[in-house]
Amino acid sequence: MGAIAVRTDLPAGHTLTAADLLPVKGTVDASVIDASHADSVIGRRLTVPLVAGALLTERNIGDPSYPPPGQAVIGVAVKAGQYPPDLSPGDQVAVVAVPGDVTVLGAKTNLPEVAAVVTGVQNSEQPQNPAVVTLVLTRSDAETIATPAAQGLVTLMQVSSDRP
Repeated sequence: MGAIAVRTDLPAGHTLTAADLLPVKGTVDASVIDASHADSVIGRRLTVPLVAGALLTERNIGDPSYPPPGQAVIGVAVKAGQYPPDLSPGDQVAVVAVPGDVTVLGAKTNLPEVAAVVTGVQNSEQPQNPAVVTLVLTRSDAETIATPAAQGLVTLMQVSSDRP
């Protein structure tokens, strides 16, 4: 028995092609799509983003339902030194405004640290250009960091999933 994995990181809404699929041996549970049904998923869309090697399930295919209710996806441009260079999808980060005081709508404010999960990292081919890190976080936290992120005034700290 075999399963279907994805070859590369794929965003929610991506339409699957044969080139996206990789047959693998074994399955974890009944929700995993059997490799013999690979033709049935070609042309269908992903409901959520998947990282390379993720097994395809029926819940991953259909109309995109991403981000989940109450969540938001935001792209943050960060330069070298503003994020760990080995950051990858699935990593948990704390988004911190730098410096501590940021001007939002003409008023100085001290922004709190917010938690997020990395869903993508797009490094620039030009070293002087920032990388774009895609994050999923609560909608209110996304609204909190949108202005400083747009101004290039945030840093990302990789954090453990078990905060004290």
